[in-house]
Amino acid sequence: MVVLRAVWDHIVRSFKYPKPFNWGYPLFFGAVGMGLACFISKFLFEGALPFSSTSLVGCAVIVILVEMFAFAAPSVLLAERGGLNITGRYTGIGALVLSFLSGAPLYLIKASLHNLTVAVWLKSGGTVIFPAFFYYLDELNGQTLFLSILIDTVIPAFGLSLFFLGAVWQGFSEKNKRWAFIVIPLLIALFSFDFIDLLAIIIIGWWLCIVRNHTENIYGPVLALIGSRLTGILIDSIVVELDLTTIRTYSDIPNTIYYSSIPAIVVAAILLALFRKNLGEFHFAYSAEIYGDNRLPEEKDGGRAGKLLSGVNITLVLGIAICVVFWVLLLKGMRI
Repeated sequence: MVVLRAVWDHIVRSFKYPKPFNWGYPLFFGAVGMGLACFISKFLFEGALPFSSTSLVGCAVIVILVEMFAFAAPSVLLAERGGLNITGRYTGIGALVLSFLSGAPLYLIKASLHNLTVAVWLKSGGTVIFPAFFYYLDELNGQTLFLSILIDTVIPAFGLSLFFLGAVWQGFSEKNKRWAFIVIPLLIALFSFDFIDLLAIIIIGWWLCIVRNHTENIYGPVLALIGSRLTGILIDSIVVELDLTTIRTYSDIPNTIYYSSIPAIVVAAILLALFRKNLGEFHFAYSAEIYGDNRLPEEKDGGRAGKLLSGVNITLVLGIAICVVFWVLLLKGMRI
């Protein structure tokens, strides 16, 4: 009985707000929020709503629910409870402009790796696996384009940045911040529920961590994602991202994707290296001008955090377990 009571007390303590804060704690609440959003969506699309979940409006409903329950609400509640500075601080317009422009190589990476992954996966005998949340458009016009940008980029960009680059980011102390560049991209990929784009999402997540670190706020990553989407609109005729709704077998894929995708990845790598250098210079110049040598390392990004391994806890394990269940259902073809 004593052992069981001790175990139970430990579990109860694990769900209380940790002091100091750790990076694993938000994951459980994000995963529960994801489950709640999917449950509500399932209920709505089984009769309450007159349109499909894969329509533009239907996808908008799902995205809003997911961003609200899985990302925004947990982030805001955790920030209020612990006084976390999850949005960061303004560090100058120059860094934000560079962040926005860095979206161009992000699009090249996303589209190119998407195309190559689809080709390799189908050639190896796999079948098309749709992401958990997507929409199909019969006709593209000004209104549908605006709504599509809103639901597949702007809203997710704010939700993702607020949660992973705000709440989770604050769980890494400055001493352990280098691990955030590994952990956070993997967590973003885990919550993406997008099998085909997993590799691209991890790379994009890594870049968003770099932008977050150099801009010291979540607005840089948001602008980078918006810049990526707008780049896709401008150069869609040059580097085309394959539409999964029109592909069934490997023979449906044009051979020209190899000639465009591989050079695009090389160009993107060069551009990201340049943007990383320039962002670092902006960040160094701003920090030196404003703070000099007086700012304490642990105060750089808004607060103190626990040790790295303090994030490996029950809430992290349960959050990952919930996401794994969703992944299994996704790979089995089950949808909302």
